[in-house]
Amino acid sequence: MKFDLNKIIEYFNNLNDQARYAVLVVVVFAVILLDVLILVSPQLGSIADINAQIKKLSDDTQEVLADRGRIHVLRKRLEATRAQLKSLSDRVRPLQEVPAILGTISSIANEYGVKIDQLVPEKGQQESLTVAPDGKYYALPVVIKAHCGYHPFGHFLNKLENEDLYFIVKDFIVQNDGNNTGTHSFSLTIKLILVNHNG
Repeated sequence: MKFDLNKIIEYFNNLNDQARYAVLVVVVFAVILLDVLILVSPQLGSIADINAQIKKLSDDTQEVLADRGRIHVLRKRLEATRAQLKSLSDRVRPLQEVPAILGTISSIANEYGVKIDQLVPEKGQQESLTVAPDGKYYALPVVIKAHCGYHPFGHFLNKLENEDLYFIVKDFIVQNDGNNTGTHSFSLTIKLILVNHNG
């Protein structure tokens, strides 16, 4: 079927004004509808996709910023833990230093007037704790029996704790000396944490 544009224009010119306006409105509406269907709809889909991508990007950015803040906190905690670990590692003495450690305990006792009756490492009860890259760790029980007043013994324990020793106190017994109310008998076992370095 062949369209003759001249006939269409002649037919359009023969219409009354109201009909011409109606045809013009229908044509404009059809052009707008086609424009919406052909051009705008795909763009709306693209805009929706872009909005989804922007939202995802914004969420990811917020997560990265939160993680960045957490990394700073975690880094500080790691540094504090490393410092604490180094402090504890410095207090773990080599197994070969047991005689020197016993000498240190004895000298601290003398400093505070604590009379040591017994200071014996129980090597037969030494426990193997763990093996690490730098060596093998042990817990060596040392029995301490002494007599003195409460305050000197408290000072003795405090000074011992502040020395470069890592130990755990167990089996702590205090008995009143019947002859002298100011003197007490103390019996305790300290477990020295020691290391036997590789090589």
